[in-house]
Amino acid sequence: MALANSKLSIIIVLSLLNFAFIYGQDWNPNDTLKIKDDQEDRIDDFRDNMIDWTGQDLVDASFPKSWPLFGTKARMAIGGYAKLDYIQDFDGSYDRFQYEIQNVPIEGDGRTPQSGYMNMHARESRFNVDVRTITKTGMPIRVFFELDFYNLERAPFNQTARLRHFYGVLGRLLVGRTWGTQSDLYGIPSTIDFAAGDALTGTRRAQIRFEDKINEKFNYAFALEMMEYPGIDGDSLGGQASMQLPILVGRITRTTSSGGRLFLGASAFQLRWDGQSSGPDATAFGWGVNFSGREYFGKKHYFRWMASYGYGWGSNIVATLGTTASAILTPDGKMETMPAWNLGGGVALNISPTLVTNINTNWFGLDPSEYRSKDKIKLGGSGHINLIWSPYKSVNTGIEFMTLYRENGDGKSGVGTRLQLMIKYLF
Repeated sequence: MALANSKLSIIIVLSLLNFAFIYGQDWNPNDTLKIKDDQEDRIDDFRDNMIDWTGQDLVDASFPKSWPLFGTKARMAIGGYAKLDYIQDFDGSYDRFQYEIQNVPIEGDGRTPQSGYMNMHARESRFNVDVRTITKTGMPIRVFFELDFYNLERAPFNQTARLRHFYGVLGRLLVGRTWGTQSDLYGIPSTIDFAAGDALTGTRRAQIRFEDKINEKFNYAFALEMMEYPGIDGDSLGGQASMQLPILVGRITRTTSSGGRLFLGASAFQLRWDGQSSGPDATAFGWGVNFSGREYFGKKHYFRWMASYGYGWGSNIVATLGTTASAILTPDGKMETMPAWNLGGGVALNISPTLVTNINTNWFGLDPSEYRSKDKIKLGGSGHINLIWSPYKSVNTGIEFMTLYRENGDGKSGVGTRLQLMIKYLF
Protein backbone atom coordinates (compact mmCIF):
# COMPACT_ATOMS: atom_id res chain seq x y z
CA MET A 1 0.00 0.00 0.00
CA ALA A 2 2.80 2.42 0.92
CA LEU A 3 4.55 1.69 -2.40
CA ALA A 4 1.31 2.26 -4.32
CA ASN A 5 0.75 5.56 -2.53
CA SER A 6 4.31 6.65 -3.28
CA LYS A 7 3.86 5.85 -6.99
CA LEU A 8 0.57 7.74 -7.06
CA SER A 9 2.22 10.77 -5.42
CA ILE A 10 5.01 10.74 -8.00
CA ILE A 11 2.50 10.53 -10.86
CA ILE A 12 0.50 13.46 -9.48
CA VAL A 13 3.63 15.58 -8.99
CA LEU A 14 4.84 14.89 -12.54
CA SER A 15 1.37 15.69 -13.94
CA LEU A 16 1.24 19.01 -12.13
CA LEU A 17 4.78 19.87 -13.21
CA ASN A 18 3.82 19.08 -16.80
CA PHE A 19 0.82 21.41 -16.43
CA ALA A 20 3.16 24.19 -15.27
CA PHE A 21 5.52 23.48 -18.18
CA ILE A 22 2.74 23.80 -20.75
CA TYR A 23 1.50 27.12 -19.44
CA GLY A 24 5.05 28.32 -18.97
CA GLN A 25 5.38 28.54 -22.77
CA ASP A 26 3.13 31.64 -22.81
CA TRP A 27 5.69 33.73 -21.01
CA ASN A 28 5.61 37.49 -21.17
CA PRO A 29 9.24 38.72 -21.14
CA ASN A 30 8.13 41.79 -19.21
CA ASP A 31 6.82 39.63 -16.33
CA THR A 32 9.70 38.04 -14.47
CA LEU A 33 9.97 36.12 -11.24
CA LYS A 34 12.29 37.56 -8.63
CA ILE A 35 15.24 35.27 -8.03
CA LYS A 36 17.11 37.51 -5.60
CA ASP A 37 16.86 36.40 -1.98
CA ASP A 38 15.10 39.08 0.10
CA GLN A 39 16.02 37.29 3.35
CA GLU A 40 19.09 39.04 4.72
CA ASP A 41 19.14 37.30 8.10
CA ARG A 42 20.19 33.69 8.26
CA ILE A 43 17.42 32.76 10.72
CA ASP A 44 13.99 32.81 9.12
CA ASP A 45 11.15 34.74 10.80
CA PHE A 46 8.62 32.06 9.82
CA ARG A 47 10.35 28.92 11.11
CA ASP A 48 11.30 28.11 7.51
CA ASN A 49 7.65 27.58 6.53
CA MET A 50 6.68 28.51 2.98
CA ILE A 51 3.90 31.10 2.71
CA ASP A 52 1.17 30.22 0.19
CA TRP A 53 1.19 33.42 -1.87
CA THR A 54 -1.15 33.95 -4.83
CA GLY A 55 -1.52 36.56 -7.58
CA GLN A 56 0.83 39.53 -7.61
CA ASP A 57 2.02 38.63 -4.11
CA LEU A 58 3.42 35.43 -5.62
CA VAL A 59 5.11 37.35 -8.44
CA ASP A 60 6.63 39.78 -5.96
CA ALA A 61 7.84 37.05 -3.61
CA SER A 62 11.51 36.17 -3.96
CA PHE A 63 12.34 32.83 -5.59
CA PRO A 64 16.01 32.20 -4.74
CA LYS A 65 17.94 29.07 -5.71
CA SER A 66 15.54 28.46 -8.60
CA TRP A 67 16.59 27.57 -12.14
CA PRO A 68 14.82 27.67 -15.55
CA LEU A 69 13.32 24.38 -16.71
CA PHE A 70 14.74 23.23 -20.04
CA GLY A 71 12.44 24.03 -22.95
CA THR A 72 10.11 26.23 -20.88
CA LYS A 73 10.00 29.62 -19.21
CA ALA A 74 9.05 28.13 -15.84
CA ARG A 75 11.47 28.04 -12.92
CA MET A 76 11.85 25.36 -10.27
CA ALA A 77 13.49 25.16 -6.86
CA ILE A 78 14.12 22.26 -4.53
CA GLY A 79 14.26 23.15 -0.87
CA GLY A 80 13.81 22.08 2.71
CA TYR A 81 16.09 21.20 5.56
CA ALA A 82 17.62 18.35 7.52
CA LYS A 83 17.02 18.81 11.26
CA LEU A 84 18.27 16.76 14.19
CA ASP A 85 16.57 17.27 17.56
CA TYR A 86 17.87 16.17 20.96
CA ILE A 87 15.17 16.09 23.66
CA GLN A 88 15.73 15.81 27.40
CA ASP A 89 12.33 15.26 29.02
CA PHE A 90 12.10 15.71 32.80
CA ASP A 91 8.55 14.63 33.63
CA GLY A 92 7.56 11.76 31.31
CA SER A 93 5.53 13.41 28.53
CA TYR A 94 3.50 10.92 26.51
CA ASP A 95 4.87 12.17 23.18
CA ARG A 96 8.59 11.65 22.73
CA PHE A 97 8.90 13.78 19.56
CA GLN A 98 6.93 17.00 20.15
CA TYR A 99 5.44 18.46 23.31
CA GLU A 100 1.70 18.89 22.94
CA ILE A 101 -0.28 20.20 25.92
CA GLN A 102 -2.57 17.17 25.94
CA ASN A 103 0.47 14.95 26.59
CA VAL A 104 1.39 16.57 29.90
CA PRO A 105 1.21 13.78 32.53
CA ILE A 106 -1.37 14.07 35.33
CA GLU A 107 -1.19 11.75 38.30
CA GLY A 108 -4.07 9.30 38.41
CA ASP A 109 -5.54 10.17 35.00
CA GLY A 110 -5.57 6.54 33.85
CA ARG A 111 -2.47 6.72 31.67
CA THR A 112 0.54 4.61 32.59
CA PRO A 113 3.04 6.99 34.22
CA GLN A 114 6.62 7.11 32.98
CA SER A 115 9.76 8.82 34.14
CA GLY A 116 11.82 11.36 32.20
CA TYR A 117 13.89 10.27 29.23
CA MET A 118 15.98 11.42 26.27
CA ASN A 119 15.19 11.13 22.60
CA MET A 120 17.02 12.05 19.42
CA HIS A 121 15.28 12.14 16.05
CA ALA A 122 15.14 13.80 12.62
CA ARG A 123 11.36 13.71 11.98
CA GLU A 124 11.00 17.42 11.31
CA SER A 125 13.32 17.23 8.30
CA ARG A 126 11.44 18.18 5.14
CA PHE A 127 11.76 18.30 1.38
CA ASN A 128 9.83 20.42 -1.13
CA VAL A 129 9.52 21.09 -4.85
CA ASP A 130 8.37 24.54 -5.98
CA VAL A 131 7.53 25.37 -9.63
CA ARG A 132 6.44 28.88 -10.70
CA THR A 133 5.76 30.63 -13.98
CA ILE A 134 3.74 33.50 -15.47
CA THR A 135 1.50 33.18 -18.54
CA LYS A 136 1.41 35.56 -21.50
CA THR A 137 -1.58 37.31 -19.93
CA GLY A 138 0.36 37.85 -16.70
CA MET A 139 -1.29 35.10 -14.65
CA PRO A 140 1.11 33.56 -12.09
CA ILE A 141 1.08 29.77 -11.75
CA ARG A 142 2.58 27.71 -8.98
CA VAL A 143 2.75 24.05 -7.97
CA PHE A 144 4.12 23.35 -4.49
CA PHE A 145 4.73 19.95 -2.90
CA GLU A 146 6.27 19.25 0.51
CA LEU A 147 6.92 16.20 2.68
CA ASP A 148 8.20 15.73 6.20
CA PHE A 149 8.57 12.62 8.40
CA TYR A 150 6.14 13.28 11.27
CA ASN A 151 4.06 10.21 10.45
CA LEU A 152 3.13 9.23 14.01
CA GLU A 153 0.87 6.36 12.95
CA ARG A 154 3.93 4.16 12.52
CA ALA A 155 6.35 2.70 15.04
CA PRO A 156 8.80 5.15 16.68
CA PHE A 157 11.70 4.26 14.39
CA ASN A 158 9.71 3.75 11.18
CA GLN A 159 9.88 7.35 10.03
CA THR A 160 7.87 7.21 6.82
CA ALA A 161 7.15 10.34 4.78
CA ARG A 162 4.05 12.46 5.46
CA LEU A 163 2.35 14.90 3.12
CA ARG A 164 2.45 18.49 4.45
CA HIS A 165 1.48 20.55 1.41
CA PHE A 166 0.35 19.80 -2.13
CA TYR A 167 -1.40 22.60 -3.98
CA GLY A 168 -1.59 24.59 -7.17
CA VAL A 169 -2.09 28.33 -7.71
CA LEU A 170 -3.74 29.87 -10.78
CA GLY A 171 -3.71 33.63 -10.41
CA ARG A 172 -5.65 34.31 -7.23
CA LEU A 173 -7.13 30.80 -6.98
CA LEU A 174 -5.51 28.15 -4.77
CA VAL A 175 -6.57 24.48 -4.89
CA GLY A 176 -5.11 21.62 -2.83
CA ARG A 177 -3.83 21.01 0.68
CA THR A 178 -2.01 23.71 2.63
CA TRP A 179 -2.50 26.04 5.59
CA GLY A 180 -6.16 26.70 6.28
CA THR A 181 -7.48 30.13 5.33
CA GLN A 182 -7.82 30.93 9.04
CA SER A 183 -4.22 29.93 9.83
CA ASP A 184 -1.86 32.88 10.28
CA LEU A 185 1.85 32.16 9.87
CA TYR A 186 2.58 35.68 11.11
CA GLY A 187 1.03 34.74 14.47
CA ILE A 188 2.77 31.38 14.95
CA PRO A 189 5.63 31.43 17.49
CA SER A 190 9.20 30.57 16.51
CA THR A 191 10.04 27.54 18.61
CA ILE A 192 12.44 24.64 18.29
CA ASP A 193 9.72 22.28 19.54
CA PHE A 194 7.68 21.18 16.51
CA ALA A 195 4.34 21.65 18.31
CA ALA A 196 5.07 25.39 18.77
CA GLY A 197 3.10 25.45 22.00
CA ASP A 198 0.15 24.05 20.01
CA ALA A 199 -2.55 26.30 21.54
CA LEU A 200 -2.78 27.70 18.02
CA THR A 201 -5.61 28.41 15.57
CA GLY A 202 -5.92 26.42 12.36
CA THR A 203 -4.38 23.38 10.65
CA ARG A 204 -3.36 22.34 7.13
CA ARG A 205 -6.44 21.34 5.10
CA ALA A 206 -7.71 20.38 1.66
CA GLN A 207 -9.40 23.48 0.23
CA ILE A 208 -10.33 25.71 -2.66
CA ARG A 209 -9.57 29.38 -1.93
CA PHE A 210 -9.85 32.68 -3.71
CA GLU A 211 -8.16 35.85 -2.51
CA ASP A 212 -7.54 39.31 -3.87
CA LYS A 213 -6.54 42.83 -2.90
CA ILE A 214 -9.01 45.45 -1.72
CA ASN A 215 -6.28 48.09 -1.99
CA GLU A 216 -2.52 48.31 -1.39
CA LYS A 217 -2.86 47.44 2.31
CA PHE A 218 -5.91 45.20 2.56
CA ASN A 219 -6.44 41.67 1.22
CA TYR A 220 -9.45 39.39 1.54
CA ALA A 221 -9.95 35.66 1.02
CA PHE A 222 -12.75 33.14 1.23
CA ALA A 223 -12.63 29.36 0.92
CA LEU A 224 -14.36 26.02 1.22
CA GLU A 225 -12.30 23.61 3.32
CA MET A 226 -12.40 20.04 4.59
CA MET A 227 -12.76 19.62 8.35
CA GLU A 228 -10.42 16.72 9.04
CA TYR A 229 -10.93 16.63 12.83
CA PRO A 230 -14.64 17.23 13.69
CA GLY A 231 -14.00 16.49 17.38
CA ILE A 232 -17.44 15.06 18.25
CA ASP A 233 -17.76 12.90 21.38
CA GLY A 234 -20.43 10.32 20.60
CA ASP A 235 -18.81 6.89 20.44
CA SER A 236 -20.77 5.63 23.47
CA LEU A 237 -24.02 5.98 21.48
CA GLY A 238 -22.70 4.37 18.28
CA GLY A 239 -21.94 5.88 14.90
CA GLN A 240 -19.30 8.27 13.64
CA ALA A 241 -18.68 11.90 12.69
CA SER A 242 -19.49 12.35 8.99
CA MET A 243 -19.51 15.78 7.37
CA GLN A 244 -22.07 16.69 4.68
CA LEU A 245 -20.87 20.26 4.14
CA PRO A 246 -17.41 21.90 3.92
CA ILE A 247 -16.29 24.71 6.20
CA LEU A 248 -16.95 28.22 4.91
CA VAL A 249 -14.01 30.47 5.82
CA GLY A 250 -13.22 34.13 5.25
CA ARG A 251 -10.47 36.50 6.28
CA ILE A 252 -9.22 40.07 5.90
CA THR A 253 -5.57 41.01 6.32
CA ARG A 254 -3.85 44.38 6.53
CA THR A 255 -0.17 45.02 5.87
CA THR A 256 1.33 47.40 8.42
CA SER A 257 3.96 50.08 7.91
CA SER A 258 6.55 48.01 9.79
CA GLY A 259 6.19 45.06 7.38
CA GLY A 260 3.97 43.12 9.77
CA ARG A 261 0.36 42.10 9.29
CA LEU A 262 -3.02 42.18 11.03
CA PHE A 263 -5.33 39.21 10.49
CA LEU A 264 -9.09 38.82 11.12
CA GLY A 265 -10.77 35.52 10.21
CA ALA A 266 -14.11 33.78 10.66
CA SER A 267 -15.53 30.30 10.00
CA ALA A 268 -19.00 28.76 9.84
CA PHE A 269 -19.48 25.01 9.66
CA GLN A 270 -21.75 22.06 10.28
CA LEU A 271 -20.96 19.36 12.83
CA ARG A 272 -22.77 16.12 11.99
CA TRP A 273 -23.06 12.70 13.64
CA ASP A 274 -24.11 9.70 11.54
CA GLY A 275 -25.71 7.10 13.80
CA GLN A 276 -25.10 4.31 11.24
CA SER A 277 -28.40 2.64 12.28
CA SER A 278 -27.03 1.89 15.76
CA GLY A 279 -27.03 5.43 17.16
CA PRO A 280 -28.74 8.80 16.76
CA ASP A 281 -28.31 11.19 13.84
CA ALA A 282 -27.54 14.74 14.97
CA THR A 283 -26.22 18.04 13.61
CA ALA A 284 -25.19 21.36 15.09
CA PHE A 285 -23.94 24.72 13.82
CA GLY A 286 -20.42 25.78 14.72
CA TRP A 287 -18.54 29.03 14.29
CA GLY A 288 -15.31 30.74 15.27
CA VAL A 289 -13.46 34.03 14.87
CA ASN A 290 -9.79 34.84 15.33
CA PHE A 291 -7.59 37.92 15.46
CA SER A 292 -3.83 37.59 15.14
CA GLY A 293 -0.78 39.24 13.69
CA ARG A 294 2.76 40.47 13.94
CA GLU A 295 4.33 43.90 14.32
CA TYR A 296 8.04 44.67 13.81
CA PHE A 297 9.98 47.21 15.82
CA GLY A 298 13.60 48.32 16.18
CA LYS A 299 16.13 46.23 14.28
CA LYS A 300 13.73 43.61 12.92
CA HIS A 301 12.50 42.59 16.36
CA TYR A 302 8.82 41.71 16.43
CA PHE A 303 5.99 40.73 18.72
CA ARG A 304 3.21 38.35 17.68
CA TRP A 305 -0.20 37.45 19.05
CA MET A 306 -3.03 35.04 18.34
CA ALA A 307 -6.54 34.87 19.82
CA SER A 308 -9.77 33.09 18.88
CA TYR A 309 -13.19 32.15 20.24
CA GLY A 310 -16.07 30.05 18.98
CA TYR A 311 -18.71 27.36 19.57
CA GLY A 312 -17.86 23.88 18.38
CA TRP A 313 -14.42 25.42 17.91
CA GLY A 314 -12.28 22.92 19.84
CA SER A 315 -10.95 20.98 16.85
CA ASN A 316 -9.82 24.26 15.24
CA ILE A 317 -7.36 24.74 18.11
CA VAL A 318 -4.39 22.45 17.57
CA ALA A 319 -3.96 21.55 21.26
CA THR A 320 -7.30 19.69 21.39
CA LEU A 321 -7.05 17.67 18.17
CA GLY A 322 -8.10 14.11 18.91
CA THR A 323 -9.71 14.96 22.27
CA THR A 324 -13.33 15.33 20.99
CA ALA A 325 -13.45 18.92 22.24
CA SER A 326 -15.91 20.42 19.72
CA ALA A 327 -19.26 18.85 20.62
CA ILE A 328 -20.85 15.97 22.51
CA LEU A 329 -23.96 13.86 22.04
CA THR A 330 -26.29 14.17 25.05
CA PRO A 331 -28.11 11.11 26.42
CA ASP A 332 -31.22 12.05 24.41
CA GLY A 333 -29.23 12.02 21.16
CA LYS A 334 -28.92 15.80 20.69
CA MET A 335 -25.61 17.46 19.81
CA GLU A 336 -24.29 20.11 22.19
CA THR A 337 -21.45 22.33 21.02
CA MET A 338 -18.84 23.56 23.50
CA PRO A 339 -17.29 27.06 23.49
CA ALA A 340 -13.51 27.23 23.23
CA TRP A 341 -10.84 29.94 23.12
CA ASN A 342 -7.12 30.40 22.69
CA LEU A 343 -4.75 33.26 23.45
CA GLY A 344 -1.05 33.62 22.83
CA GLY A 345 1.71 36.16 22.52
CA GLY A 346 5.44 36.44 22.22
CA VAL A 347 8.46 38.44 21.17
CA ALA A 348 11.45 37.75 18.92
CA LEU A 349 14.63 39.73 19.52
CA ASN A 350 17.10 39.70 16.65
CA ILE A 351 20.30 40.27 18.61
CA SER A 352 22.23 40.08 15.34
CA PRO A 353 21.66 38.64 11.85
CA THR A 354 22.98 35.35 13.24
CA LEU A 355 21.55 35.28 16.78
CA VAL A 356 17.86 35.40 17.75
CA THR A 357 15.99 34.75 20.99
CA ASN A 358 12.26 34.00 21.17
CA ILE A 359 9.94 34.10 24.21
CA ASN A 360 6.40 32.81 23.74
CA THR A 361 3.37 31.67 25.71
CA ASN A 362 0.11 30.15 24.43
CA TRP A 363 -3.09 29.17 26.28
CA PHE A 364 -6.42 27.61 25.47
CA GLY A 365 -9.55 26.57 27.32
CA LEU A 366 -13.04 25.25 26.79
CA ASP A 367 -16.30 25.28 28.74
CA PRO A 368 -17.09 21.55 28.81
CA SER A 369 -20.56 20.08 28.71
CA GLU A 370 -21.88 18.48 31.89
CA TYR A 371 -21.91 15.22 29.90
CA ARG A 372 -18.20 15.38 29.00
CA SER A 373 -15.92 13.02 30.91
CA LYS A 374 -14.15 14.84 33.75
CA ASP A 375 -10.80 13.23 32.97
CA LYS A 376 -10.60 14.97 29.58
CA ILE A 377 -8.61 18.15 29.00
CA LYS A 378 -10.25 21.49 29.87
CA LEU A 379 -7.43 24.04 30.05
CA GLY A 380 -3.80 24.22 29.09
CA GLY A 381 -0.88 26.45 28.32
CA SER A 382 2.80 26.54 27.47
CA GLY A 383 5.86 28.73 27.73
CA HIS A 384 8.94 28.53 25.48
CA ILE A 385 12.21 30.42 25.57
CA ASN A 386 15.02 29.73 23.12
CA LEU A 387 18.24 30.98 21.63
CA ILE A 388 18.91 30.25 17.94
CA TRP A 389 22.31 30.80 16.38
CA SER A 390 23.51 30.54 12.78
CA PRO A 391 27.24 29.80 13.00
CA TYR A 392 27.47 29.27 9.22
CA LYS A 393 25.28 30.23 6.31
CA SER A 394 22.46 27.66 5.87
CA VAL A 395 23.10 26.23 9.34
CA ASN A 396 20.95 26.97 12.40
CA THR A 397 21.46 25.54 15.85
CA GLY A 398 19.77 26.32 19.14
CA ILE A 399 18.55 25.42 22.60
CA GLU A 400 15.06 25.77 24.08
CA PHE A 401 13.47 25.34 27.49
CA MET A 402 9.74 24.74 27.70
CA THR A 403 7.18 24.22 30.42
CA LEU A 404 3.58 23.13 29.84
CA TYR A 405 0.44 22.96 31.99
CA ARG A 406 -2.65 20.75 31.59
CA GLU A 407 -5.85 20.76 33.61
CA ASN A 408 -8.72 18.28 33.29
CA GLY A 409 -12.43 18.80 33.88
CA ASP A 410 -12.13 17.33 37.40
CA GLY A 411 -9.59 19.99 38.39
CA LYS A 412 -6.60 17.64 38.38
CA SER A 413 -3.58 19.20 36.75
CA GLY A 414 -0.01 18.51 35.77
CA VAL A 415 3.13 20.35 34.70
CA GLY A 416 5.78 19.14 32.29
CA THR A 417 9.21 20.50 31.48
CA ARG A 418 11.60 19.70 28.70
CA LEU A 419 14.91 20.86 27.21
CA GLN A 420 15.46 20.61 23.46
CA LEU A 421 18.52 21.21 21.29
CA MET A 422 18.66 21.21 17.52
CA ILE A 423 20.91 21.60 14.53
CA LYS A 424 19.39 22.30 11.12
CA TYR A 425 20.95 22.43 7.66
CA LEU A 426 18.87 24.34 5.09
CA PHE A 427 19.17 23.61 1.40
